[in-house]
Amino acid sequence: MENYFVETSALFKRYIPEQGTEEIDDIFNRDADFYISDITIIEFISNLKRKNEITGELNEGLYNKIKSELFKDITQQKIKTVEVLPETIIEAIKLLDQQYITPLDSIQLAAALHLNSLKASITFVCSDKKIYKLAEIQGLKSIIV
Repeated sequence: MENYFVETSALFKRYIPEQGTEEIDDIFNRDADFYISDITIIEFISNLKRKNEITGELNEGLYNKIKSELFKDITQQKIKTVEVLPETIIEAIKLLDQQYITPLDSIQLAAALHLNSLKASITFVCSDKKIYKLAEIQGLKSIIV
């Protein structure tokens, strides 16, 4: 069975139609295990709330519906969470020493690397070229959506 670690921007495409949604839907239709870091939940909800309160792209009802869909996927184990451990933070700092990426991106990638060390083979799914390239440099099989 395949294992996928999905970073926040790519995960967003599962719940909000945008460029890359078809690709993420194809990935989620596979017989596979899907993982996110526990911090992804916070980043996802923050970005969702921004679309609700700041940009006005989502009304309150849609905000709550999407949030519920994410929580349902997690509760039903369609998406599993990976805990951010102290070792994850240390690895994130090492990644930042190599190249600037946002703090949350460094944690996402570090969590994926940790999961890869446990599962031996994961595919990192992202939607940012910079983190995609860095993941590949780190030896992770990666997909950009």
